[in-house]
Amino acid sequence: MRNTLGFLAACLLLGACGHRQPAPAAQAPQRLIVLTPSVEETLFALGLGSRVVGVGDYCRWPAAVRSLPQLGGLFNPNLERIIALHPDLGVFIPSERELARKLEKLGIPTLVVRDESLADVEASFHTIARRCRVPEAGERLARQFRAGLAPRPLSWKPRVMLSVGRQSGRLADVLAAGPGTFFDELLVRMGGVNVFADAPTRYPQVSLEEVVKRGPDVILELRAERLPPDVAAALVTDWRQLPQVRAVRDGHVAVLAEDYVVIPGPRLPLLDRALREILEGAAPAKADHP
Repeated sequence: MRNTLGFLAACLLLGACGHRQPAPAAQAPQRLIVLTPSVEETLFALGLGSRVVGVGDYCRWPAAVRSLPQLGGLFNPNLERIIALHPDLGVFIPSERELARKLEKLGIPTLVVRDESLADVEASFHTIARRCRVPEAGERLARQFRAGLAPRPLSWKPRVMLSVGRQSGRLADVLAAGPGTFFDELLVRMGGVNVFADAPTRYPQVSLEEVVKRGPDVILELRAERLPPDVAAALVTDWRQLPQVRAVRDGHVAVLAEDYVVIPGPRLPLLDRALREILEGAAPAKADHP
């Protein structure tokens, strides 16, 4: 009932549904809204930040977005607030198609782009840039992106576990990055091996028995924001209960916690560089491997 009332209220804000006309296809949109951080960061990287009038609750970079109206997220988009901003284009990802359909019915044009793989991210640069009539910006950003992700093989072939979610203080309910994720893709491109590359889902929940069985050389705890030193240290300490795992035994459990880590957008080269530095730092001495 609440969703229905919210939709009706949005219609009223438009001045009776259907009276608003979409911007002509040839006209560059000037009032953009976006909910997903990866797409929002792409808009700013394309030089379109001045056109963005509203963002999702989890958009944090660059700092300028923090002063913009917040519009909710995937599960709680604020339709009334979106309509009140009079956007002429909403840029979304596939999981937000339901919201996109609602806005289209209200006469607000939308664009849906994918952000699951490196190729998806690069393609989104061009798609968004063309729709916003700045194709040269898309070309520029794509070149920078490719240069930042140029393949540079590691000096060894580490077996890596990528932990992307669990509570500090316990090793139950560990969520790992599996096949088809941009984490896996970055790791494989640099010559590493994802120990959960054969998982049945993209982000499997794994047991400690599985971790022991797969025996990673390095365990990386990936987090979406910087952590206090004691919290990061606690994440590492938790793994001491598995001394039979090589990564734990050799002291190669690391925490990578930055605001770019879990966002598949134009800052992925930063993640690539950080992963590479950690893995190279864990490489065995030359006398220990060919």
